[in-house]
Amino acid sequence: MGKLPIDVLKKGLSSLRDCVKARKDDILARLQRKERISDEDEHWLDNEANHVEEEAIINALETASDYDRGLERLDSQQKTLVEKLKELGGGITRVVGNKRKSEFFPS
Repeated sequence: MGKLPIDVLKKGLSSLRDCVKARKDDILARLQRKERISDEDEHWLDNEANHVEEEAIINALETASDYDRGLERLDSQQKTLVEKLKELGGGITRVVGNKRKSEFFPS
């Protein structure tokens, strides 16, 4: 049996959290010590390291009566986040186009 779509999204969110964990922990530790952080770090914390939107989407899809119907109700930005989480969770494999053989570098 395949993975349930919501489980793939949760796995993707977990992967996303793991990717940002070290930097986020470092920045939060500096803030805890009352050190200044750069504007770039502050922006990163507020945006890339903030996963509230992803959590809200997963919650909305979990509580929807039907996953597909819940997915239809998402806006385009939310659907983009779902695709990102699917990819991170292993639910999507990127399709790589056919490469042309180079005339200059024969195999």
